[in-house]
Amino acid sequence: MRRHKIRKAAFTSDKQTEETGMTARETMKHKLTKLGRQSGQERQVRLSLSAVSLGAETAIYFLLSAVLAGAELPEDCAPFGVAMVAAAGSGLRGAGALLGSCFGYLCMLGFSQGLRHASAAVLTFAVAFAFYDIKWFRRPWVMPVLGGAFTFFTGSVLLAQSGWGAAETSALILEGLLTAGTAWCYRGTMTPLGQSSEARLCAPAGRRGLLVLVCTLLMALEPVELWEGISLGRTLAVLAVLCGAWQGGMATGAVAGVVLGSGMDLVGGGTPMYAMVLGMSGLMAGLCRGSRRFRAALVYVLADAGAVLATWNRGVPLEILYEVFLASMAFLLLPQRSLRRLGVWLAPDPAGPADVRAQKIVQEKLEATARAFRTLGDSLKTAFRPPRNDNDVSVVFDRAAGRVCRGCSLMGRCWKQDYTTTFNALNDATPAMVERGRAEAGDFPRHFADRCLHFPAFLEAVNQELTALFYRRQYNARVRESRAAVCRQYAQLSDLLGAAAAELSRELVPDPVGERRLRQKIAELGLDVRAAVFRDSRGMVRIEAEGPGCAALVRGGKTAELSALLGVPLRLEQEGKDSLSLLQEEPLMAVAGVAARKKSGETVSGDAGTYFKRADGKLYVLLCDGMGSGPEANRESTLAVRLLEQLLQAGVESKQALTTLSSALALRGEEAGGFTTVDLLELDLFTGEGELYKLGAAPTYVKKKEGVQRLSGASLPAGLGEGDSVPLDHFSLRLAPGDSVLMVSDGVCGGEEDGWVRERLAAFDGASPKDLARELITGSPQQATDDSTALVIRLEKRR
Repeated sequence: MRRHKIRKAAFTSDKQTEETGMTARETMKHKLTKLGRQSGQERQVRLSLSAVSLGAETAIYFLLSAVLAGAELPEDCAPFGVAMVAAAGSGLRGAGALLGSCFGYLCMLGFSQGLRHASAAVLTFAVAFAFYDIKWFRRPWVMPVLGGAFTFFTGSVLLAQSGWGAAETSALILEGLLTAGTAWCYRGTMTPLGQSSEARLCAPAGRRGLLVLVCTLLMALEPVELWEGISLGRTLAVLAVLCGAWQGGMATGAVAGVVLGSGMDLVGGGTPMYAMVLGMSGLMAGLCRGSRRFRAALVYVLADAGAVLATWNRGVPLEILYEVFLASMAFLLLPQRSLRRLGVWLAPDPAGPADVRAQKIVQEKLEATARAFRTLGDSLKTAFRPPRNDNDVSVVFDRAAGRVCRGCSLMGRCWKQDYTTTFNALNDATPAMVERGRAEAGDFPRHFADRCLHFPAFLEAVNQELTALFYRRQYNARVRESRAAVCRQYAQLSDLLGAAAAELSRELVPDPVGERRLRQKIAELGLDVRAAVFRDSRGMVRIEAEGPGCAALVRGGKTAELSALLGVPLRLEQEGKDSLSLLQEEPLMAVAGVAARKKSGETVSGDAGTYFKRADGKLYVLLCDGMGSGPEANRESTLAVRLLEQLLQAGVESKQALTTLSSALALRGEEAGGFTTVDLLELDLFTGEGELYKLGAAPTYVKKKEGVQRLSGASLPAGLGEGDSVPLDHFSLRLAPGDSVLMVSDGVCGGEEDGWVRERLAAFDGASPKDLARELITGSPQQATDDSTALVIRLEKRR
């Protein structure tokens, strides 16, 4: 039974594979039939863009495979055509590579060797086509290994007939390994059109694969002669080394010279002289990186001539000097833009911010400092004990008796024998005395006042001690408030430092693809600019550039070109002498309108407000109303607006900023005695989400498609809150384009009757927020009996 189940499962798997192949054939047949009908009806065939690109890719694979198949190494090795078939995989690209490799092998090699390598290519493509839907075969190393294995297998068939010699066997093994290695490199370079080919070529695997592809192509072109003994492949190899050295420097020139020279030596089958000549010349030409092209070409020619003269006795062909001369002339005629793009491609990828470790150290120090301040605040809370309880009213009489009754002859009778009567008399006088703040003779019972021999002096002593009691009470209250304020300030400072440390941990993430595109654009423009592209924690793009050419980078519509290059709208945030910052532009924008009127008879208004946008795309709107009116109220509200703006611009969270402001105003109010209301709107211009905070402020009105909403709170103004945490009125908002927010001071609608405000906001068509604000100020029923300010914000979609 178990064996039957296994056979049944295998039959089901084979059936599914067969159905998949039949479905693919039916789909292709359906497309061909549809194409034939179209050509018969319309006398023309319309091809989609994808079909054109697929055809172009197939032609490219055909040509590359045909050329690579002609690269013949010693011992009849020709692995590069099979390697390209293994890298192309199944589909039309693989079919094009197969046809090209078979054409090249049969045309450029002998019949037996060409047939052998063509067979390896056919087997490689057949396996890729038959098992393309198996997940295991999609691994990147499978097809290169199979290509090398089939190359070894087909070669072993011929060796089995001629004999397994040591040299032939070693050459066959090396050919199989070379096939697998080059196929692996080709896969890192050959990318379908439109599928992030630029990013793939900029990766280390893409660069390595492109170098191998260029080297093998030049090896295939080495037998082609431009003139007697002058090779096309070697001339192009010299040109490639010269271009790489001039743009990439000494290391690039040396590496390219050694690799390409080794390829030329391998095809020629001689001593490794080209590797030495090209490597030395590339190294010397790399010294002229960034200088004039003529200087680099001259240094290369002289270095090549010196290397040839140094090895003259080894039989170096004279044709290499002609090849260098032709390559140098071609190098001088190449367009500047192409060479600049090559320089950008050869430049190493940025290693990220250089100060990551320093940033980590600063973050750790901020976190440690925040913990220290938090610990200090907690320790002060436990260390601040309440003052000794010496402010009881009974202490007043005890101290007065100690001063007056100590030498009286009736002291024993009053305070010992008749203690209860004395205690009741003083107890009866206490309520009126404390309420009035001063003791009078009528507050004491008659029998006590008549019996006391020194009553006037006793009464005066009681008043003095009572005044001292009141002073002690006030002093102790001040001490408790100051200690609590100190603890709150330490806690708030700890929160601010912790928030700063958290902000440092959310570092900008480099965007290598965007940075590569930007550097290529800068190279095309020929600007001396060093640029970096980052993305913040929300994925928004940020560009930082330095160099003398920064001004030209954003001049004449270049910002729009950079936006199209990176795929996001950009705006200029900051521009210095040799630096600039570009940020991703917000999809939303706010249109503001403000109108204000001071109280009748006053020189200045007690209201103050502002609005500003931070670099992270958040809009802040502030409206503060100082206590009273005139210069004093103006000073309080202006101070609150300035402090809040500085805290918010520094990156402090809105709630922490308001708490810090309220505590500071409370300490300041002990001397100045002022407070202010606060309206704070925080709006994200990327998402439309917002937060509204209130501290004793007048109602705020939000207009949406559904109607007008009134938001009011019950918190105290800033500077009047007590305790460790300041209560805030908090409302979450989500606005869309076309919505409006109205913020007013109590001079516009101080009472509960605000129907007229809602009606005018509901009738607002969004044309001019400033006209609406002016209409609300002039139409207020309170007229000029108080300072009045109206601030209208309308959200719109950025054009």
